[in-house]
Amino acid sequence: MKKINIITYILLSISFFACRQKTTPINPILDKGEQLIQISQKQFISDKMEIGTVSTQCFEDVVSCNGYITAPPNGIANLSTPISGIVKSIHFTVGDYIKKGQLLCTIESGDLISLQQNFAETAAILSGIKADYERNLALHKAKIGAEKDLISSESNYKAAKAKYESLKLKLQVLQLDPNKIKEGYFYSYLSITAPINGCITKYNLILGQFTEQQKSLIEIVDPNQLQVQISVFEKNIHQLKIGQKLYFKTLSNPNEVFTAHLSAIGNGIDSETKTILCLAEIEKKHQGRLYKGSFVETEIITNQKDSEALPSKAILKSGSDRYVFVLAKSDEENYYLRKEKIKIGSESNGFSEILDPKNLAKVLTIGVYNISVE
Repeated sequence: MKKINIITYILLSISFFACRQKTTPINPILDKGEQLIQISQKQFISDKMEIGTVSTQCFEDVVSCNGYITAPPNGIANLSTPISGIVKSIHFTVGDYIKKGQLLCTIESGDLISLQQNFAETAAILSGIKADYERNLALHKAKIGAEKDLISSESNYKAAKAKYESLKLKLQVLQLDPNKIKEGYFYSYLSITAPINGCITKYNLILGQFTEQQKSLIEIVDPNQLQVQISVFEKNIHQLKIGQKLYFKTLSNPNEVFTAHLSAIGNGIDSETKTILCLAEIEKKHQGRLYKGSFVETEIITNQKDSEALPSKAILKSGSDRYVFVLAKSDEENYYLRKEKIKIGSESNGFSEILDPKNLAKVLTIGVYNISVE
């Protein structure tokens, strides 16, 4: 008996909640030949219905495409060492923001010592050869010295000077001071410094590690110069113009919308994807909050217009047709609504463009789907 009571209670509860969730039946009535829908004031309030009207809204035509966050050539640096050696010290870690000229690491190298030694010796030899050349030149001008001695000394001088200048340039590439080395001051290690401001995004360094010449060691990206690189289908490219606004979202932050402006439109079509590469400059207020390589979904605003509109939730969908409920009249106890067929255009930000806004002064904007009327 107890089990039967429990089952009965459960069935009654289910029936009660089902009735609560079901909209109160609404019976159409005829008023002077016009079919109206009657809703009591009590039901109108309990279902939290609202009456509104059309308003002017901005609608945007968009071109949707995907892309990535990238850095321009001046906004990224990939560093390597121009000379082989062993990592002596590291002065950063991934994610650190560094400034141009800041020391990143040092490299000890036997090749570096040999280069400095070769330069210092060449500089000393060049000094003697130059003096000998100048002496032979003076003798030749005085018609005392032999011409073959002048030619020989000039040849030696030019060869020594060429070697000296070549070694000097190599030292300058390594950011070493040739004048100090010429005077006998040798650098014991090579300093690698940052060529741009930015964040360390990658590195391939370990203390004591042997690094080969031209091997990539450090990547620096300036977060303030990041841009959006997008691929636009050929059929849409004619709609694009430099300066158009672009909205985009990233996978890491899908709830926030970022803005940019179209800055470059490519003129070559990828043979496989049939898309054209375009670039957009990110607005300054977003700089520093994005990451190179992030995938983005974008919408390019190609046209804007102001139109009469209703909230999309005020529109009842029935197959390919769209309807609204217009307030025909009301009294102290009831509201009387008329089902009106409409045509809609663009949809944006929760609003639908109304192509024929006449006779829509008062429309049911909230609670439309509580009315089940065929």
